[in-house]
Amino acid sequence: MSDLSTLFEMPLFAGLSEECKRRVSANLSERRLKQGEVLMREGQCVTHQFILLEGELVTERVVSGRQMFSETRTAPTSIAEASLLAGVPAPWTYTAATDCHLVALSEEMFHTLVRECESFSRIIYRSMYARVNVYDTFMLTGEKLAALGRLSAGLAHELNNPAAAVARAADSLRESLDTLREATRVLVMSAMPPAVMNTLNDWASRAAPAADTAPQAALRQSEAESLLADWLAERGIEKPWLLAPQLVAAGFAPEGLAPLAERLTSEQSCAGIRWLAATLELRSLAEQAWLGAGRISEIVKAMKDYSYMDQAPLQEVDIHDGIEDTLTIMSYKLKHGIIVKRDYDRALPHVPVYGSELNQVWTNLIDNAIDAMEGSGELSIRSYQEGDYVVVEIGDTGTGIPAEILPLLFEPFYTTKPLGKGTGLGLHMAYRTVVHRHNGTINAVSHAGETKFQVRLPFGVGRKPDGSILSSGPIA
Repeated sequence: MSDLSTLFEMPLFAGLSEECKRRVSANLSERRLKQGEVLMREGQCVTHQFILLEGELVTERVVSGRQMFSETRTAPTSIAEASLLAGVPAPWTYTAATDCHLVALSEEMFHTLVRECESFSRIIYRSMYARVNVYDTFMLTGEKLAALGRLSAGLAHELNNPAAAVARAADSLRESLDTLREATRVLVMSAMPPAVMNTLNDWASRAAPAADTAPQAALRQSEAESLLADWLAERGIEKPWLLAPQLVAAGFAPEGLAPLAERLTSEQSCAGIRWLAATLELRSLAEQAWLGAGRISEIVKAMKDYSYMDQAPLQEVDIHDGIEDTLTIMSYKLKHGIIVKRDYDRALPHVPVYGSELNQVWTNLIDNAIDAMEGSGELSIRSYQEGDYVVVEIGDTGTGIPAEILPLLFEPFYTTKPLGKGTGLGLHMAYRTVVHRHNGTINAVSHAGETKFQVRLPFGVGRKPDGSILSSGPIA
């Protein structure tokens, strides 16, 4: 055994009697790690208290699939005492940042010192308290960052489609404008009769017929485009396959265009039809750009409302607005196989809440419900009044939660998800927000094929539905 003078100079062991020091020395084993070697891995059973005498260790943990660095432990320091006291696996992966010299104290001897040596136990509890606070802060921050990352990914996905539609429309607009400009030049130069020009203008202004949703609609549309393209080609019109789709979509067919074409020269007929097709396409492209820009604006507004940007932290809100904003933000996860069923009591009064924090509750509960259904099922959201509380139920048609697990759902770091996929903090954060921030309650009921989370929020310092003041105390 190497010189242990450094060990017994540490405050943790300095208060031990000589007899205790001899017993500690007899129950120690040495460990040496090369840089990069792992002392313990996250989730590993802890059987010793480790004391780092020389070197540095770094701690890391997997949060939502990402390895996150926590801190550096520099010698001399004690490691794993919290896990030994609580009887839980290692919460971190400990890796040597430099060459390290450690000693390991057996679990039995560790518990003996905690029971028999007051100075040892006091320092252990102080150290554990400080580290648990740091650990809690780190994990909550990590969970919030992970949630922010998921929201950012969802927003990027949602914004990509309308943004791409606007970009495609803008790109096609240039070509359509060139076609329209050239067709207009020919019409002017060929002295198109005013009556015919008025007819073309009326056709270009009329509303397109409603889209055919019948099962064979696509086939009929394709056949109509092929017939019209052949008719246009017979009259010498260039690239008829590009003009036919716009004309057919607007309800035109050869029999409708033929009477007008017969009154014109070949040059006028070609220019007139190209002008009509280009005008119709410009209207269609403008509509696509308008819809895409509107969708982008809707998503941005939902995100702004979701985060309560530029608004007071505590205010009276319609809880349904927050739920709907959350559904909009998470719509990328609801598109394939998830049916949303709403049963809102729109007569509910506004509730004083911390809006952005409460939206995180809806996000966690809805996200868990979607995961439980594995992408296919019914997400039900119901609101109603129960005495002096507003109740929101969020249910799913997943496999259900075993009865023995229900009491553990809101405990910090408890998760049924695979290592690296869940931190066990989502429901814990929801519990803290509802119970500690809003003086409410949250619970879960489950059986095979159905799970419901019930969130109860008091009307707080606002008014009851009958108009009287509810003196339930301030929101903590």
